[in-house]
Amino acid sequence: MTRKSFTKLQRSRAAAIRRSFTTGVAGIALLKSQNTPSRMAAIPSLTQPASKVPDDFDSDDAEAICKPATKKTSPSARCSLVAAAFREATSGGVRRRLKDKTALALVVLVPGPSWIEPVRALFVARFGEQWCALETDTLKTPQPKAERNKDVANYLTRGYSVVGVAVEREALPTALTIAADLTIRINPPGSSTIRRAVRMFTGEPVLVEIDKEVLFGLEFYDLVAAFRANSSPAEIIGRLRNAAATRSGASTKECLPKLEGAIEYGAARTWGMALARDLNDYRAGRLDWQDVDRGAVLFSEPGLGKSLFARILAQACAVPLVAFSVADLFASSPGYLDSVIKASRGMFERAATLAPCILFLDEIDALPNRATMSSRAQEWWTSVVTDFMLSLDNAVAGKRAGIVVIGATNNIKGVDAAVLRPGRLERAIEIRRPDHAGATNILRHHLNGEMSDVDLADIAHWMDGSTGAEIMMAVRGARRIARYAGRGLERDDLLQAITPVEHIAPNALKRASVHEAAHAVASLVVRSGILKRCAVGTATASFGLTLIEMDQDDLLTRDSVERRAVVLLCARAAERLLIGNAGLGAGGDDESDLAQVTQFVATLHASSGLGDTLTYITSFKEALAAVRDDRELRSKVEQHLRALQERAEEIVHRHRDAIVAVADQLRIRRQLSGEEVRRIVEATAPNDQPEPTNR
Repeated sequence: MTRKSFTKLQRSRAAAIRRSFTTGVAGIALLKSQNTPSRMAAIPSLTQPASKVPDDFDSDDAEAICKPATKKTSPSARCSLVAAAFREATSGGVRRRLKDKTALALVVLVPGPSWIEPVRALFVARFGEQWCALETDTLKTPQPKAERNKDVANYLTRGYSVVGVAVEREALPTALTIAADLTIRINPPGSSTIRRAVRMFTGEPVLVEIDKEVLFGLEFYDLVAAFRANSSPAEIIGRLRNAAATRSGASTKECLPKLEGAIEYGAARTWGMALARDLNDYRAGRLDWQDVDRGAVLFSEPGLGKSLFARILAQACAVPLVAFSVADLFASSPGYLDSVIKASRGMFERAATLAPCILFLDEIDALPNRATMSSRAQEWWTSVVTDFMLSLDNAVAGKRAGIVVIGATNNIKGVDAAVLRPGRLERAIEIRRPDHAGATNILRHHLNGEMSDVDLADIAHWMDGSTGAEIMMAVRGARRIARYAGRGLERDDLLQAITPVEHIAPNALKRASVHEAAHAVASLVVRSGILKRCAVGTATASFGLTLIEMDQDDLLTRDSVERRAVVLLCARAAERLLIGNAGLGAGGDDESDLAQVTQFVATLHASSGLGDTLTYITSFKEALAAVRDDRELRSKVEQHLRALQERAEEIVHRHRDAIVAVADQLRIRRQLSGEEVRRIVEATAPNDQPEPTNR
């Protein structure tokens, strides 16, 4: 074989290698730059019609990626943004090294998915034909992963440089990330990046102030859309400001309360205020990101404002809020394994684009719990959950600074334990029903300045313990009453909205009033919990409701469990004493008074060691089933319940007048606050000593 034919064969083999690398294996695509007119034409919008370039224009800005600006041409919007961001992320020495002919392995990490294609295409176009740019895969099974590594290694050994552009290093082949000579991280564009890009695009100095809110929530092509031909710097910045306001929801003019005044959120408010201070110190360079509290889970019953708190917190921290529902995330994808993983990763990548930001994951208990999954479900879901955990680690473990992840759930027990472990969302914060001060605060917020001169203390007592959603509905109902009457909002409108009357037959109303009055009076007499309100025949309690907030300061003891049981049994005892017989209201289902009392007492004997045996038989959740199946346990529980019933009947006898007085007021007014019940009980208290707290 002649030297000439051998050289020709070598070139043929090199071309074949490049072609195979371009088409890719297992879904990859390596784009080989060709300095030919056809190759350059394939890269969109490298230049646009020129605007006047000032004498002080720094052409090295464009040299970072774009073709140099001249008197005839200036960079396009895409090119200007990439060039400005790239220059912020690199030094002159790094850019010169990228132009060398020496084979390099390079990793470029970008703010979000929308940056990958522009950075990759313009990088290859600028830095020469020795570079091959690697696309990322979403789902990497072992075989394609090995083939990708093999291809990267082969290309590097043949003298070609390989660059991988991705949001996270884990999305690139390990052969590239391990062998990387350089790693360039392009951060989300700040005011200096935008100022440089606008100057490159327009050729004019930027004299307009660019504050950090201008860029809130904007992805790459949101930024590009603001750069329009023949625009001034002020016009571009104005478009960016409007786009950011639309993205963040500021254009909706939502009136949010200040975090420091949102006392109804209790421990969540305290944590949020500390986070706001930390983020402010982080932005000012006074605090390292590793020292910022980066994850928490908010849990409560429905209607207590977890989503609202996330918006309030984002406002207090002056960062964008990226909100997703985990349930909707999985439901909105086509259902294939790779599409679910793509949707999950896209959620975290969206947050990474906007960092610093708060990523709010509502209904986080919708993430499948591996501890309760069937073996068949585990085969499908394990890879999804594992990938979610990896993305969560990247977000909160400091690998990508600037993301605070907050989960929310109505069922904290349903959340996978791996989500709550140290290093992830390790802080679980309960949001409780608001007390009197919290209810007053929520009322004032929803009234939005109306009735500012009216004392709402008594009205707030009736809403004490109501959810924020219930208070909002009451204010909305009051406004409707005033609107139909053709006048402004008045105090009586609120009272009517809070205590709407539903028709109940007289005998049923009497029985319901006695039943709820006995619960309320007994809770004060035996000092069990905090009485919030008592109602019959209202929109929130069609038959009856007594709201008692249990004391959370200590664990339950035998005495506190027995006092709670007595409060429940007093209603049945009052019906028998004051009406002549007990109705079905005390029993009937697993949520009834008798069912709850049975469950409490059975737990004392079967699982807590507070009965007459230390043997653990069953859990609180399964206590009712255990009573049905275990005759000996059922006998112990029955004896204990009869003793507690006697104690309840004694209390009803001694406090009969208070129960009757409260029941009479309930029949008339349908709702009493806890404070009003207390006043009635104090006015009708018997002369003898109050119920002792221990027996």
